[in-house]
Amino acid sequence: MTPPTSLPISANEATWLLSREIRHLQQRLERLEHGMEHLYSGSADSRLGSVAITAFQELDMLAQSTDALAGYVERLARLLDSDAALDLSEALAVVPLRDLRQRLGGTQGDGLEPNAPELF
Repeated sequence: MTPPTSLPISANEATWLLSREIRHLQQRLERLEHGMEHLYSGSADSRLGSVAITAFQELDMLAQSTDALAGYVERLARLLDSDAALDLSEALAVVPLRDLRQRLGGTQGDGLEPNAPELF
């Protein structure tokens, strides 16, 4: 993976992009949680074992945590109103998923479609 030569972006824009990605993860976790509920509610034995209940609680905690992180980053972005450009090429070079790396770098064109596979 070759890092981009230079990606000048403001700190404000970088934090908004990060918040958008966290919100996307939170939405994916909620979809997963709802999908799991449908799997269990449609089974003949609708009782959940302790492992399944723990898994549902963990999914819910992850969704709540990512929502809280996104809100934190959004508030942080409001504080970073400077137009000074940051070079994110080194930070983005360690992101293994190409599409995620491009979105965090400010590349337009990806609508963050649900269930879109990330090829890496």
